[in-house]
Amino acid sequence: MTKALTLGLALCTSAQAATTIVFWDFFGGGDGIRMKQIVDDFNKSQKDIVVNRTTQTWGNPFYTKVHTASVSGQTPDVMTYHLSAVPAGLQKNDLRPFTAADLALGGLKTTDFQANLISTLNTDAKAAGKTGLYALPLDTHTYVVYYNKDLLKKAGLLGADGKPTGITSLASLGKAMQTIKDKTGVTPAAFSTNQDPATLWRMWYSLFLQSGGTMYKDGKLYLNDLDTKGKAALQTMADWTKAGLLTKNTAYPAAVALFTAGRTAMMFNGNWEVPTMVDAKAKGTIKFDYGIMAFPKLAGNSETWADSHTLAIPNNTKTPMSAEKLKAVMTFIGYVNKQGGMGWAGGGHIPSYLPTQSSAAFKALQPVAQYSVMAAKNSTLEPNVPIFGVGGPVYDAVGNNFTPVLLDQLSAEQGIAKFKTALTNFNK
Repeated sequence: MTKALTLGLALCTSAQAATTIVFWDFFGGGDGIRMKQIVDDFNKSQKDIVVNRTTQTWGNPFYTKVHTASVSGQTPDVMTYHLSAVPAGLQKNDLRPFTAADLALGGLKTTDFQANLISTLNTDAKAAGKTGLYALPLDTHTYVVYYNKDLLKKAGLLGADGKPTGITSLASLGKAMQTIKDKTGVTPAAFSTNQDPATLWRMWYSLFLQSGGTMYKDGKLYLNDLDTKGKAALQTMADWTKAGLLTKNTAYPAAVALFTAGRTAMMFNGNWEVPTMVDAKAKGTIKFDYGIMAFPKLAGNSETWADSHTLAIPNNTKTPMSAEKLKAVMTFIGYVNKQGGMGWAGGGHIPSYLPTQSSAAFKALQPVAQYSVMAAKNSTLEPNVPIFGVGGPVYDAVGNNFTPVLLDQLSAEQGIAKFKTALTNFNK
């Protein structure tokens, strides 16, 4: 064998040495930029593993594609997954469980993660007649309030500490928004209703929870509170919209654009828009001083809608993952949680990996520190029923039956009645 041929074979073997991981996520916004950076940093940090990341369409299209891939045996090696979608994923057998030995490959153990998220995942598995951990929580993301300090100051609603004042109840929030409208001339709050049932659901569910409502009791769907607490929450949102206190018939990107342009004083949205604010401020495209606070206590308690992004491995029984591939996947998952934790927190999320969550660096991270402690305390996950969660049919029911109420096409009573019927039919 010639020296040149020997060198060529060596180079070929070396080039093939890296294990390639196919990673699907659904992060299309500012947090997607953060995840891209984490993946890029991981790929640069070593030469044995290459992660190929593809961003899929958020929501039902993502979960439909995952299920199709699982059935066909052509899955990614690792993927993001909403915790709220895990009950449905277990029902469809789309998820592969993590063993303690698997976690050890990535230098992880279950006690490294936020306890309530692990508990929820265990409850999900038990309800599906399974045992084990079928996803690893990456974060908690929840509903927060973005506010324009300049406009609130003009309305006389900004305290000396730079935070909004006098928002302690539904009535006081309504009064504050009316004051903003009267004194500044802008629509008080950006809120998307047009083709965006997810945003509508998060607001309604938070108001419903804070009034003491529940849709999950004794492990089952519970609808008795909808006619009272559910209708009242929906009526409040309809009243605010009719009074011009919330933007009406506004798509999600338009709602964000209105706030960042200074054309609304507040925005009700998820903490995943933090990167949008941080990046725009750095570029100088936001001309005002802004703040972020946890969704306030407006009724009997402080419970606020929340979900968790997780990392999961698809259940591929046709082409099972090799031991080498599993080791590479777990190495990547370990990196995302450990070395990538602060980068992900910069996406606005509250990391579920406890060493990062309890670190001095995270506690000092701005603007996340403005809301993270209170938001983490108040975060309340969706019902552990397969029809709920991202990609689930409940979002369709919200869009079909709540949106017309906010557009003054149905009464709150009619909207709730139709919503109940839809949920009952979905749960059969």
